[in-house]
Amino acid sequence: MRFILVFSLLLTWAAPIHAATPVQSPPAPPVSLNIKTADDLAGACTATSTSKASFARLNFCTGFAQGILQTNAQNSNGTKICMLSPSPKRSDTMKEFAVWVRSDLARRVELASVGFLRFMAGRFPCP
Repeated sequence: MRFILVFSLLLTWAAPIHAATPVQSPPAPPVSLNIKTADDLAGACTATSTSKASFARLNFCTGFAQGILQTNAQNSNGTKICMLSPSPKRSDTMKEFAVWVRSDLARRVELASVGFLRFMAGRFPCP
């Protein structure tokens, strides 16, 4: 009886050590993002987060858009954009941007930052 009790305690104590051993997984392949045109940006902004690569594309879209808006806001001669209050969801606005880009072939080949600012100025004009 004493043997069974000691053996049970030993198993209870040793099991968490074995369970906590980390499993090594192979490193994920690097994600390459090459966003030059408005169409490239629209593609990144409409990716579905089903993989690490598509999740990275969505994150890039968000960061790129935020960076362009902040840089533009620091320029007194920059594109005038007046956001609504409350502002719409960023994901909805970026989906609108993708539709806007894809609706005109000339917009697709514009520099990504230029196309994005043109869209934002049209979508959120200042009074």
